[in-house]
Amino acid sequence: MDAAGALRRSFARGRLSGSRGARGGRSASSVAPFWPTELDASISDGSILGAKSGSLGSLGSGSRPLGLRAGHVALGGELAEFAGRQPTALRLTEILAMKTQEGLRSILQEELPVRLANRIAHLDNLPDLEAVRDIRSVRQDFAAAFEEVRTATPENFAGVIRRFKKRNEDHALRLTQGMKAWGELQRGKGQPEETRAFIDSFLDRLFLSRIGMETLTSQYLALSTCPDGIVDLSCDPCQVCASAAKQVSDVASEYLVTVPKIEISFHGDQSARTLPLIPHYLFYIVAELLKNSLRAVGELHESGSGNLEPVQIRVASDESQVALLIMDRGGGIPFERQPHVWSYMYSTARGNRMCKQTGQILDEGDEQPSPFFGYGVGLPLSRLYAEYLGGSLHLMSMPNFGTHAYLFLQQSSDRAEALPNYVNWLRKKKLREDIQVYEAQEKLAAASRDYAEALRFKSLAAEAEMELTGLERSQL
Repeated sequence: MDAAGALRRSFARGRLSGSRGARGGRSASSVAPFWPTELDASISDGSILGAKSGSLGSLGSGSRPLGLRAGHVALGGELAEFAGRQPTALRLTEILAMKTQEGLRSILQEELPVRLANRIAHLDNLPDLEAVRDIRSVRQDFAAAFEEVRTATPENFAGVIRRFKKRNEDHALRLTQGMKAWGELQRGKGQPEETRAFIDSFLDRLFLSRIGMETLTSQYLALSTCPDGIVDLSCDPCQVCASAAKQVSDVASEYLVTVPKIEISFHGDQSARTLPLIPHYLFYIVAELLKNSLRAVGELHESGSGNLEPVQIRVASDESQVALLIMDRGGGIPFERQPHVWSYMYSTARGNRMCKQTGQILDEGDEQPSPFFGYGVGLPLSRLYAEYLGGSLHLMSMPNFGTHAYLFLQQSSDRAEALPNYVNWLRKKKLREDIQVYEAQEKLAAASRDYAEALRFKSLAAEAEMELTGLERSQL
């Protein structure tokens, strides 16, 4: 599936997740291809099969030990061992130093099991995991991949990696839809705001880890035909922007009466114009932002509320960073919606109703997903790609005017990949649970006038608080 085909499907499948309002307005997040190399994912059933008791306040309670799901009982001990390890954040220079598949294979065979086991542990700490088919099936795929990678030989390793990537093609869809279905289940328990925040954090960690594994496995396979793999040592952001602009404009012409022009300009030292980068990831981010801008400007113009102003891309650089600014006058994002634009759960499309089977937004009056609404993950995923590349993505929007998107990228090739810290995440979750238990026990002991026992539980709670504070500070 080529990028144009993916963008075409993206335009057809989802408009931006903002409110148009009386003046047309700008939407906040559109449906982008979930992964640059996995754009033809099918939609699987994310329906809720049943519910167990549980709440966000008791995450992981009653969860089974690692490896005891999906017929992988024999891997329980090994999975638990690898889940206790922290993934190694590789630097771009280290990845590039592996000039052969054999060199990278040895790293992959050690690193992939750790990352897979971490993801399995992450899912196993989700309450009501068994209630959502999509999430449960992804967990089974992770366990199968863990076993295959651990037992692969040098001769069949490339085939194992290809199967791994093939099996993962629709994981982003299934995870997003499954977590939305899971969120519906939790909202039924009266926890809407806590549910949204938890889902966003949960998916951020899963997807950031996934980007890392996709990078390493894609690099491994690409080394068979290209010395530098998927990395361009002299990537020109202006060229990537031009390529994205052409493809997005071509696709937009099928859905907009008039497509706004896209103007690209460079500002800075020509010697600092290029940087070592994975161009496919930059293309994804720029295409997502341009798609948002073109649709916002085009629809505002078609409503008669604004002129067809060009969308502008400004690229600037110095020796340390490259910055991209994408500007439009598409009506902006309402202030009250701006805090939610990075949420996987956010959409204001006509009543914000969601199909429980797929997680798609429903059109007004419909009970099945409309082809004009999507999954609302384009912006949060774009921000994760930027973070993985060692950069950052920011939005500044003025309602009834327009939106500026800023993307910052580091020039250095010595930057390490951004990875979630699952080990600390699990430990912090356990400490929070312990603190709640200790505080409750302290109150019970004090009520029964067992002051020595109350003091003991107070001391235990204080120790847990100190450890939790230390873990929080270590990640600042």
